[in-house]
Amino acid sequence: MRILFTTSPTFSHTTPLIPLAQAAQLAGHQVIFAGGEITRRTATGAGLAVLDPAPGQDVAEPHRSFLADPANFDLPPDKAVGAFVGMLSRIGQTMLPGLVSAARDWKADVVVTPAWMPWGLLAARVAGALGVVHGIGMRYPTVPWMTDELPDAVTRHGVTEFPEHGDVEVSLSPESLDQLSPISPGEVPYPVLSMRPCTYNGSQEVQPWVLRKERATRIAVTMGTTSADRGWPEVLEAVVHGAADLDAEVVLATGGVDVSSIIGPVPDSVRVVDFVPLNILLSDSDAIVHHSGMSSMFSAFCAGVPQVALPRAVGDGPINAHIINSRGVGTAVSRPEVTPELISKALREVVDVPDYRAAAADLVQEMAAMPAPQDVVAQIADLVEARER
Repeated sequence: MRILFTTSPTFSHTTPLIPLAQAAQLAGHQVIFAGGEITRRTATGAGLAVLDPAPGQDVAEPHRSFLADPANFDLPPDKAVGAFVGMLSRIGQTMLPGLVSAARDWKADVVVTPAWMPWGLLAARVAGALGVVHGIGMRYPTVPWMTDELPDAVTRHGVTEFPEHGDVEVSLSPESLDQLSPISPGEVPYPVLSMRPCTYNGSQEVQPWVLRKERATRIAVTMGTTSADRGWPEVLEAVVHGAADLDAEVVLATGGVDVSSIIGPVPDSVRVVDFVPLNILLSDSDAIVHHSGMSSMFSAFCAGVPQVALPRAVGDGPINAHIINSRGVGTAVSRPEVTPELISKALREVVDVPDYRAAAADLVQEMAAMPAPQDVVAQIADLVEARER
């Protein structure tokens, strides 16, 4: 098979697709990852071929502008979703002509894209390829197109309507989590292929200190890869000092953001780093504090590590926090309430109460029973073969 992957130009929207792409490549199929600079850099780091669908254009600019505007994070939920989907739509429309050309010229058999970036499904339609919607964590319905006018890039090839959904869905969400989600699509009129989440956190070098704890308890704190300036300054100092109150080793991963002016001097027990592969760090961590982001949440799920989530009132943070709470694998503290005392209390609870780690271990076992990426590649190959008969 020839499989074209695409996604929005962010690290955390690219990494969940890497295991399937690597499995396909190892099975002897041809794989190309098309996307913005961050997507291409992440994919090449994973040993995959890449393609720029919009040479000379900054496809990530709408995303940066969205994050830079504080007003986007004070919108009511319905308007916040509309603003976010509109931003992704602008990115998708910029990449679409290049995606269509790549899918047609290469004669792709499969086009893989997340539910948040459905423009890849149009490229699949033009090429006559199987359109696969790949989850990045919890299941989401395919987002609205935000326009009634089909782009010329697809109408010239005979496509007359927007696809309502993909031909196939690859779901990373274990059944117990899907049942807790208020936004799961539930039963759908197309195949849903369950796939074990296989955390890929990038190809950074691992420093020796990551492999050994300095204290009996290690707490990981991550700001994510796009949330450093989205409300973290107001809580980060409280998080660092609250975590340090446990007499634990605290590892703060900043995503490359200079936080010295935010948190000031830190206790000796706190190590501040730019990047660290989260899956490796979590393998010897006792808890994680994060921004309630999907990628951080699933990294902790895969590692069996209890979580303290700090959701904002918008985005998927509140939904993720609800799932963490409801599954019993952690707790949440809303941003306006964050103090060192509350962080310390929440961390003591998830570290000292064995029920949290037991629930996290149970979830690890549930995910281990899900089909591996190589099994899903074989299922997709069967679907492609059936279409060609």
